[in-house]
Amino acid sequence: MNDRARRKRYERCVASKRILSILAALVVAGSGSSARAAAPVCSRLGQFVSVGGTAGFNALVDPNFTTALIATGHARLYEHATAIAAAIKDSPPAHPYAILNSIENAFGGTGPGEAELGGQLGANYFTLPAQRYTGYYQYQYVNSGLNPDAANVDVPYKPASAIKYDRKNVQAWEAWVQAGRSVGITSMAPIVAPNLQWKAGSPIFPPTRREYYDINSAFYDLARFEARYGGAIAFDTPSDFFLAGGSGAGYQRFIEQAIQWGNANGLRTTVLVSALNHKVFTESTKEFVAVLRAHDAIPTEWSVDDYENTNPNDGAAMGPDTRENTVTEVGLWLALHAPVYVTCRPGD
Repeated sequence: MNDRARRKRYERCVASKRILSILAALVVAGSGSSARAAAPVCSRLGQFVSVGGTAGFNALVDPNFTTALIATGHARLYEHATAIAAAIKDSPPAHPYAILNSIENAFGGTGPGEAELGGQLGANYFTLPAQRYTGYYQYQYVNSGLNPDAANVDVPYKPASAIKYDRKNVQAWEAWVQAGRSVGITSMAPIVAPNLQWKAGSPIFPPTRREYYDINSAFYDLARFEARYGGAIAFDTPSDFFLAGGSGAGYQRFIEQAIQWGNANGLRTTVLVSALNHKVFTESTKEFVAVLRAHDAIPTEWSVDDYENTNPNDGAAMGPDTRENTVTEVGLWLALHAPVYVTCRPGD
């Protein structure tokens, strides 16, 4: 798709036999948001902002942390495996899901959540029995009642054999995705971003910098396969890191190009929103979204997770959603003001 065609696709409805693909700017009663000029709006967007762990995750037991956020009707719980394990550990031994159940109650009515999982455990991670494997999916997610319907996966970036597009890695991902589907995960995204500085001659980097910052290069053959097979792709790009140029020249364009690639392939495209400098979390996120919007690189959803801070009891990092530079406040801003790339049937 050339730039002119892509711009038209983002800025107006394009009729097809059954659906319209649009860039929808969210309008919520009383929010004061408005659609981008000439861009139609889908009124039934559902949940497109996931908010949760790791930092301060346990504090989400307090419904006052998310009052305005939940009221938007566009938020759901982000269920990072590290945070889930910590919540179970911090609960009374006789009631290991006490914290998680309270958080679920606070997010009642928001639908299935979105998980973040480690990708080096093997497909049996999803199916091993809870009674014997307390560090695995059945015990942590199914028995606790979480049951997310989407997941983002921290795929390995080393050694070189782990990122090679070969039969072994393809079959491992297929088995992983199929096992995830057996427990209700309908889309499984590799988390992709060239966040390390490119190094010439290193086996975990492509031969040239250009290939490193091009989602269509051979270096990303495995990632593109994983995204297509799993139906999703996610991007780990902290707002202030992106604005500062990321890992080097070409980084920003890579993120924009990869979002557009995912949208063009009909995938769930998730931008993981975080910050390295938490004092500017809100402002840097606003600027980050503005840059993506200006370059027609709008994801289908946003997920907010302060993963640099792994303290599940740091409530000040989580919220409430009225306090600037917190996870829930950034999530609230995204739910009220951030655009999303969606597919709408006529009349939505």
